[in-house]
Amino acid sequence: MPSLPLLWPAAPQQTRVLYLARFAPDDPIYEVKPEGMTSGYAEYHFRIYEELKSIGYRVASSSKPYAALVAGGNADFVFSLLNRMPIRNPELLVPAICAYLRIPVLGAPPNIRALAEDKYLSKLAFAARGLPVAPGRVYRPGAAPEPPEFAGPYFVKDRFGAASEGVTEASLQESWDGAAAVVRDFHAAGKEVLVERFCPGIDVTVPVLGHDPYLVLGHVAPRSDKVGGILTADLKTDDRLGNEVIGLDPCTVAAIEDDVRTVWDAFGPIDYFRLDYRWDPATGRRWLIEMNICCYLGKRGSIGLAGARLGYDRTQIVAHVVEYSLARQRHGQGHERWVI
Repeated sequence: MPSLPLLWPAAPQQTRVLYLARFAPDDPIYEVKPEGMTSGYAEYHFRIYEELKSIGYRVASSSKPYAALVAGGNADFVFSLLNRMPIRNPELLVPAICAYLRIPVLGAPPNIRALAEDKYLSKLAFAARGLPVAPGRVYRPGAAPEPPEFAGPYFVKDRFGAASEGVTEASLQESWDGAAAVVRDFHAAGKEVLVERFCPGIDVTVPVLGHDPYLVLGHVAPRSDKVGGILTADLKTDDRLGNEVIGLDPCTVAAIEDDVRTVWDAFGPIDYFRLDYRWDPATGRRWLIEMNICCYLGKRGSIGLAGARLGYDRTQIVAHVVEYSLARQRHGQGHERWVI
């Protein structure tokens, strides 16, 4: 049985939820959409819609981000999974609109969403709070990729983006010449680049729910068959190898608990999120790589797997994050006023 109860709505029919996702149903056709170029997301987005309805919320659904613009007066809460639209920093659009309209929205305030989605600024913020991070440097299009202040091996990735977008096996490079070539490839696509010192070991992700004040669900390792155990875009989107809940040594567990507390104290409250690490089992060293807000809620993802281990099903988790989010924002929508 779960060690802590999750929130459940007392009168869900009184809450109007606007559900936004790339493959969310659009009126009048409420069924799974064609998959397109992604793997499993059409089914995933439809099942989240079904679970919101099964909880008892009054759910309106749209795949169009501009639906948020007319949510004022028509919705009590916006449940948005629109994180990968074809615009720069798409994760911020819906939260910013909802902040302007004073409608509670899933995740965190826009400024915290912006910090989390910028892998370099979040690295600086983590380091300022004393958390262990790998050294990194940003390379913007138009500038020659000069060697960083740290030695390799190097890991090259998009400064922004989700689901390891743009990460391939070429992202791991032993020499700077190789890394610079990958940087130029990103620049050719108009992307800002973050180059980090590669951290040995495996990926470990730590899913967290906002609770009282928060609840760490466990420790999950995404499987990889790539050199260095890296997670590439194809592994993230196809999820052909999946994830597994793992045990960590007591010292690492305690250190991660301290990390979560530090992140929460600085950036919380947050409805739900993951802290993504590289962890070296041989040495016990850990490096905090990034924080993901409004991350994947699939049953085979880290939140679903770790939650199930504690006895929570996905419907309970979805209901909890909605109710927690509503409570978090209940008293924070009224104090902003025009200054000029």
